[in-house]
Amino acid sequence: MLDVLGLLAAFVVIFILRSRNVDFGVAITVAALLIGVTSGKPLSSITDVLVQTVLDPITWNLCAAVGLITVLGYTLQKTGLMVKFIESIRDILPSNVLLAIIPALFGFLSMPGGALLSAPFIEPEANRLGLKPEHKTYYNVWFRHLLYWMNPITSSTIMATTLSGITLTEWLRVQSPLFLVMTGIGFFFSRGFIIRGSNGHRPDSKLAWKGVAPILLSVILTLTGLPVWVALISGILLGMVFGKVGLNEAFDMFYKGIRVEIILSAASMLFLRNMIVNTGSVDSLFESILSMGIPVLAIIIIIPLLIGAISGSPAMGVGISFPILLPLLGTPNIHYTSIIFVGITCAYITSPLHLCLALTNSYYKSDLNKVLKYLAPSSLALYLMGTFYHFLLNML
Repeated sequence: MLDVLGLLAAFVVIFILRSRNVDFGVAITVAALLIGVTSGKPLSSITDVLVQTVLDPITWNLCAAVGLITVLGYTLQKTGLMVKFIESIRDILPSNVLLAIIPALFGFLSMPGGALLSAPFIEPEANRLGLKPEHKTYYNVWFRHLLYWMNPITSSTIMATTLSGITLTEWLRVQSPLFLVMTGIGFFFSRGFIIRGSNGHRPDSKLAWKGVAPILLSVILTLTGLPVWVALISGILLGMVFGKVGLNEAFDMFYKGIRVEIILSAASMLFLRNMIVNTGSVDSLFESILSMGIPVLAIIIIIPLLIGAISGSPAMGVGISFPILLPLLGTPNIHYTSIIFVGITCAYITSPLHLCLALTNSYYKSDLNKVLKYLAPSSLALYLMGTFYHFLLNML
C-alpha cells in the first residue's frame, strides 16, 4: 500500500512544486525519487534506474531532438528567414487563411511562449482587417497549435511517441485528421471577425521558398525514417546556408539556441517513466482502482484534462500522465493513448497557465474572459470530436 501512496504523493508533489515555480525537471526528479523511496525496493534500485536512464539511447535521442528544435527556431528567427517568408505571402491569400497560416507556421518552431513570435506578424494584417484584440488573440493562439496533430518535430509528439513506444509514422497517421478538424473549428468560431478587406500584390516566391525550406526539410527527413535529431540538424544547416551565417555565428546560434532546462526536463520524464516501470507502483495502483470499482476509461478521460489544465505545457502534461496512465491500459492501444493526448492538449490550449495564451493576451491587451468565450467552446468541440474519433476507430 505504501507504494500506491508514494505514487499518488509524487503526482501531487509535481503540481505543488510547479505552483511554486520550481523547475519542471526538478519537480519530476523529486517525484521519481519519492516513488523509488516508497516502493519497498532497496535504495540502490534508484541508482540503477538513474544509470539505466542515462545510458539508454532513447534518452540521448530524445534530448538531442528536443534541444535541436529550439535551435531551429532560433536560427530562423535570427536569420530573418521566417520574417521574409511571411512578408512574401502576406497579400496573396484570403485574409482569414493568412491570419491562420502565420501562427501555424510559427507553430513548427516548438518553444515555450512561441506565440509571442507570431503575434507581431499578425498585427498589421489584423489591424487592416479591423479585428478586435480578442479576435487577434484567438487567431494567434488557436491556429498556432494546428500542427500538433501532424508535425513530427514538436516536443509533445516526440515525447508521446517515445514514452508510448508507438512509431512516429503510425502516430501521425492516426492524429493527422484532427488537423483538419481543428482548422474547421477555428474558421467556424472566427467567422465574422474580419470586417474589412485587404488588397494584394505579387509575392517574391524565392523568399517564400527559402523561408519555409528548413522546416520542410526537417519534417520530410523525419518522415523518411531518419532520426529526428539528424533531420533537425539538416534543417538548421540549410537555414544557416540560406541566411548566409558565418562559422562563428553558427556556433553562437547553437550555443544560444539550445535550452538546457528543456533538455533536462525531457531526461527527467524518462527517469520518472523508468522508475514507475521498475518499481511496479502502477501495478499496485491498478489493483487498488479495480477493487474500488473505478473504470479505467473514466480515469484516462478525466485525469488528462486536469493535467493539461495545470501543467502549462503539452509536453510536460505528456511527461506526467503517460508514465502513470499508460500502464493502466495494459497492451499498448494507440487510440486510448491518443484520447489521453487529446485531453491534455485541449485543456492546455484553454488553460490560464498556457504561456502562449498569457503572452498573446498581454501583447494585444485583450480581455481574457472575452477570449475564452471563443477559445473554450472551440477546445470543447475539438475534445469531443477527437475523443469520438478515437473511440470510433478503436471499435472498427
